[in-house]
Amino acid sequence: MSGSAGDAPVLEGEHRLGEGMRRGVFCLGLVPVATGLTLREAMWMQCCLTAGVEPGPMPAHAFRRADRHAVEDAMGVAPGLMRAMAADAKRRRRMVDADEEGRLPLGSPSPVDMMTRDFRVRPVTAWHQTSTGRAGVLSTLVAGSGAPRIDGPVIGVDVLSRELWRFDSWATYDAPGVHGPHMTTSPDVFICGLRGNGKSFAAKVMALREIEAGRHVIVQSDREGEWGRVANHVGGQVVSPGGGHYLNPFALPDRPSAGEDDLWRQEVLSGRKAAFMSLAEALREDGGPFPLDRDMQVVVDRVAVSFGTGPMTLEAAVDRLADRSWVDGESPSMTGFEHEPALARAAAAAAARVYAPMVRGGTLSGMFDRESTIRLDPSSPMIVFDTSSPALNNEQLKRVFTAAVSSWIDRLLQGRDGRRRIVVDEEAWDLLSNARLVDSLQTRQRSAGHWGCATWLIVHGVNDMTHVFGEGSELRGRVEEILNQMQTKIIFRQGGSNIDMLSRLVPDLSEDERRVIPTLPQGLGVWRVGAEHPRMVRALAGPTLSALFDTSDLRSAA
Repeated sequence: MSGSAGDAPVLEGEHRLGEGMRRGVFCLGLVPVATGLTLREAMWMQCCLTAGVEPGPMPAHAFRRADRHAVEDAMGVAPGLMRAMAADAKRRRRMVDADEEGRLPLGSPSPVDMMTRDFRVRPVTAWHQTSTGRAGVLSTLVAGSGAPRIDGPVIGVDVLSRELWRFDSWATYDAPGVHGPHMTTSPDVFICGLRGNGKSFAAKVMALREIEAGRHVIVQSDREGEWGRVANHVGGQVVSPGGGHYLNPFALPDRPSAGEDDLWRQEVLSGRKAAFMSLAEALREDGGPFPLDRDMQVVVDRVAVSFGTGPMTLEAAVDRLADRSWVDGESPSMTGFEHEPALARAAAAAAARVYAPMVRGGTLSGMFDRESTIRLDPSSPMIVFDTSSPALNNEQLKRVFTAAVSSWIDRLLQGRDGRRRIVVDEEAWDLLSNARLVDSLQTRQRSAGHWGCATWLIVHGVNDMTHVFGEGSELRGRVEEILNQMQTKIIFRQGGSNIDMLSRLVPDLSEDERRVIPTLPQGLGVWRVGAEHPRMVRALAGPTLSALFDTSDLRSAA
C-alpha cells in the first residue's frame, strides 16, 4: 500500500467547490499478496470443514520469511503501476490541450467515465470551466453544470458535467432558482419516454431514494407487477381489491388535530361527492353522456350529506337511493324537490341504476362496494395497488378501479398526518381521461403543501394525448394546464412526432433539446427542473437493485 499527498494553492472567492480550502491529491494502491498457510492454520481450516467439530478461535497468522518476500515484491510493483497511470493521464491531457476543435472528452479517466462510456454524447464542461477555444461547442445542455445544488438523495450522474445528480420533490422548493427564491414551487413530476428507454427504471430509483430519505410512496396502478417487487424489497404492501378483498373509496380519512373539525367535515363531504362523480364517469358508456343528470346529482349530493362523518359504503348509499321512504322523507328539504316527491323518487331510482353494476352481484361488484377488508398501513414505506390481474383488462372495470383507488388515496391524503407522500401513476392517460379525476388531481395540486403530497405522472409518448383527448376540447386544455404546472419534467427518448406536442408542454424547449431528444440513448433523460438549464442525467443503481428494477427480460429473444 502506498500513499502521498500534495498541497495546492488555496481556492479563494466564488468557486464551484465551495468555500476557500486546500485541494490535495491522495493516491491509494492495493496489490494482492498470496501467502501460504501455516500448519496450525491448515488444521483449523480442516476443523471448520469437518461436521460436528468445534474449530475454536482462528489462530493468528505467523508472518514468515516467504510472506515478507511476497510483500516486498508487491511493493516493487505498486510504484510502477502508479507511474504508468500518471504517464497515461499526462498523455491524455496533452492530447486534450492540443485539441483545438474540442473533439476529445475533457477530464482524466474516472469511475464516472466508466459509467458513461456507452453514451453517444460527448462529455463536456460548463461555461465557467472551459476556455475560449472550446466555447463554440457549448450548448444549453452544458450550461446547467454548477447550478444550485438540490439537497436531496443521489439519483444518478450528470453525464455532461460528470457531477452527481441529486433530487427530492420538496428540496427543489428550498433551492434558489433563476428567477426567484425557489427553484420550483410544485413538488410534482412529469416523466415521459417511449417504452424500453429507462423511464420506469429512473422512477424506481427516485422512489427508492425518496423512501430512504423518509418519504412514503403510493403506486396507484401496477399493470406489469414490477412495482410489487420493489414494495416487497422495502417492506411495503401490495394490495389488489377483488376476490373477497374490499377497499372502500368512501372511507373516512384520519381526523386531524383538534380545532379543524369544520374543515375536516367539509373535506369528508366534498371528497365523498367527488368519489360519486368519479365512479359515475368511469361507468359512462363510450361516446355517451355523463350518466348523472342534474336531478340525479342533487339526490346523490343529499345521500352523501346524509351519512355525515359516519361510516359509508357504496352499497349502503345505493340502498338509500332505492329506498322510496327515505327519498320521500328527504325530498322536502332538497332544493327543487320540495313539492315534487315523485320527481325525487324517479331521480333517485335512476341514480341507483347507474351504480347497480358495482353492488350486489353486479358485473363490477366485489371490490369497492363494502367496508374495507384490506388493512393498509399509512406508515408503510410503499403501498402498491396491483392491477396485473387479467380481469382488469376490461376497460370499464379498469376505469372503475382507477376512480375508486384515486378516491381512496385522496381520503388518505386528507388525513394530514405529517408524512410526505408521493403518488406514482404509471398509466397517467387512464387517470387523465376521467374528467372528474382531473378535478381531483387539480385539487391535489392546489393542496400539495397542505396535504404534503407530490404526484408523479408517467406516460409513454406525449403525442398519445391526441388519441385520448379531442383537439381543442375542454378536458385536453385542463390536462395541458396540469402538466404545465408540473415544474419538474424528465424527458426520455421521444419519437419525432412527439416533439411538437412536447414543445407545448415545455414552451422554452431549446433547439438543442429538440435535436437530441429523438436520439437519446437508453437510460439517458433530459431533466427540466423549474427554469434551470436542462441536465442530461442517467439514474444509477447497483447490480442488486438493477436486477430488481429491470423490466427488459421479456423484450429480449434470449
